[in-house]
Amino acid sequence: MSCLEQIPLHYKSVPVLSGGQVTEITMRSDAHLSRPMLAAMMIELSGNSDQRWLCWVADRPLRPLLNANIHQHCQKILQVVSNSTRDLSEIAIRALERGKSHTVAILLERPLRDDEREALEAAALEGSAECLVIFMQS
Repeated sequence: MSCLEQIPLHYKSVPVLSGGQVTEITMRSDAHLSRPMLAAMMIELSGNSDQRWLCWVADRPLRPLLNANIHQHCQKILQVVSNSTRDLSEIAIRALERGKSHTVAILLERPLRDDEREALEAAALEGSAECLVIFMQS
């Protein structure tokens, strides 16, 4: 397996008129670099100078994905964990609309539907926030 197969396979940024943006990335769930790259992205986003929080929306908590040595750097992360993966995009939309977070990161195991993408874009604009959609591909 080459190193190129282990980095994000897809990156797509969808600009919104102003104050919000949706970025989509796809990562291989079995790649040994995916976990450290995901952790690095969350650390970088949580260190944002914006006083608002980073919001993690997923079917699993973020903490186990992070190395114990870097927990101290992730003080401004709000985690919303749902057992139902069907609700994740709806939770992310509500978090974006409220504007309490500068970035809402949503972890999905399926591609977004067009209507979900449009709703996330509108919510990001309304809340002056960024949305990071992370697809974990098997």
